[in-house]
Amino acid sequence: MAAHHPRESQWPKKELPEARKIMKQIGAQIPRIVESIQVDWSALGRVVAEEVKSSEDMPPVAASTKDGYAVIAHDGIGLKKMVGVSLAGNIYQGAVEIGKCVRISTGGIIPEGADAVIMREYTELVRQDQQSEETEIICKQAVQVGENIRLPGSDVRSSDVIVPFEAQIGSAEFGILNAFGIRTIKVYKKPVVTVISTGSELVSPMVENVPLGMVRDSNAPQLVALFKEHGFNVIDGGRVVDDKEGLDKKLTECLEHSDVIVTTGGVSMGEQDYMKNALLHLGFKIEFGRVSMKPGLPCTVATRESASERKLKVVLALPGNPASAWVCSHLFAVPLIRDMSGYRRINHTKINVRIAQDIKLGDRPEFVRAFIEQVGDEDDGHPIAHVTKNQISSNIGNLVGAQVLLELNAASADKTVVPKNGLVKALILSSNGNF
Repeated sequence: MAAHHPRESQWPKKELPEARKIMKQIGAQIPRIVESIQVDWSALGRVVAEEVKSSEDMPPVAASTKDGYAVIAHDGIGLKKMVGVSLAGNIYQGAVEIGKCVRISTGGIIPEGADAVIMREYTELVRQDQQSEETEIICKQAVQVGENIRLPGSDVRSSDVIVPFEAQIGSAEFGILNAFGIRTIKVYKKPVVTVISTGSELVSPMVENVPLGMVRDSNAPQLVALFKEHGFNVIDGGRVVDDKEGLDKKLTECLEHSDVIVTTGGVSMGEQDYMKNALLHLGFKIEFGRVSMKPGLPCTVATRESASERKLKVVLALPGNPASAWVCSHLFAVPLIRDMSGYRRINHTKINVRIAQDIKLGDRPEFVRAFIEQVGDEDDGHPIAHVTKNQISSNIGNLVGAQVLLELNAASADKTVVPKNGLVKALILSSNGNF
């Protein structure tokens, strides 16, 4: 006789706002860890845990902002004898007097006595020596004191904050740290994230001839790639078959070195869906076991206090369907890991878009994969979103080219369709918030 299998889940559906609130509460319970790192390429993307101040003025001395001639402003227009050259990296050691000038390049240090720079185009060459070097010019236009000069400290003063607290190190921040010769900074430590695929049907993506009934594992490569795109510290934890003991062992091993574990598969109501029971067996608390959303209904999040490390361990057990795992990772995993990594903004940027076709609403809130055309037909500044093909959760193809998730409400008695050109909210999916 066949074993009895439940027809209804024991886990109540959480509404999406409640699930997001729980995730935020989990993040708030996990202390951020500060570490010192070298300012090298590995610093890119890190979040600063302590404001960084300048140790000197920038520029340290007065410098020219134009190519031209360093002059005395009240000397006015007329003939000037050129007495030297001040180039970036090649300082003129003399002084400028009345009736004289120094040719200067952008970035060149202003010589003693000069208090303005006249641009080259407002001068006329009068005489050159035998080596074709300029010896006399005429200034055709008067200049004001300080014209075309960067004063010492005009960009940054000594002790100014150059990288603020909780800023993310991008190219601009990396540049200014190097400009001031800062070699170490304090940042928030990245949590270690491990991705595990579950399923007895899975084989390596490298298998050429896949046996009947088996499939190549795409979830783990997809999610590892997603987390790497965001700059997370992620480990591919491999695959595990649908076996209670094997699942317990794999989770236990990964918990030793992981702060967050993201699994795919085994969370629904199938005969071999053991994940929730495995988590309970390992002492985890199921924070939620289902979310009222599409795709991703069986999405599960569990936590456990680590006695030895005195911190919370988190498992996000996601559905095995590729679109479901991908959407749930964006909605729950990415914001949590960003929060743990010290980011100020942890959620995806949300914008209004117009849709290129009618979209039928379902019985749950839905996140529809779409791509963007920047110019709208209505010419009102709203981008146009085109839904990718075949939105079923088992289809990995509908993720390709997706730039946004359209956030659609469930159908209601008075609204079952969002019409073409209708406005909807869209979450931008790229790691930097741009298309």
